[in-house]
This record gives sequence, structure tokens and C-alpha cells, in this order.
Amino acid sequence: MPPAQRRVLIIGGSFAGLCVARDLKNHFLVTIVDAKEFFEYTPGVLRAYVKPKHLDALTFTLYPVIEGRMGCKFIWGEVTELDGKERTATIRPMLCQEKEVVDLDI
Repeated sequence: MPPAQRRVLIIGGSFAGLCVARDLKNHFLVTIVDAKEFFEYTPGVLRAYVKPKHLDALTFTLYPVIEGRMGCKFIWGEVTELDGKERTATIRPMLCQEKEVVDLDI
């Protein structure tokens, strides 16, 4: 039996990925995959060289924001293969060698 909501996979948890997830989360089951476990506001990083304490205001860990506040699923890993015909993505999670296959609709 198919899921009640269609599934969307977003590759990348930076500005665009988080914005798209926010817009789609009420209509789809959203999963975000990113090779980094944190978000970094890159344009402000030079400020951290002058004031190292400012780095905390420029970065945050993705998992608590994506899963806790946004209500989406987060996978810390790399997408190694997309199969459009089968509608699957093969993901290599960062902390293990075994790959994971994720079904998707869009």
C-alpha cells in the first residue's frame, strides 16, 4: 500500500534545500540528504576570524532543526546514485559503509 503522502528527496541542506523543504513539508513527506551535518552561513564566516565567538551565530547542526523544528527527515550522507525509472536514491550514510536505498515519488 503506497504512503498517504508522496515522498520528496532534497539533496543538500543549505539555503535552497531548507527553503524548498519548508515550502513542501505540509504537502509531502520530505527527506533531506546532506554530506555535512551542519549549516554554515558562508557569507559571514570572515566575521568569525575577527570575532571567533561569532561562529556560533553563523552555524547550526542540521539534524535538530530539520527533524525537530521542521518535521522532515534528515540523512547525513551522500547520494551516490539516482534511479529515475525505479524512483530510488542510493545513499551512503557518513558513519557506515553500507548503502541505503530510499524510495521517492518526486
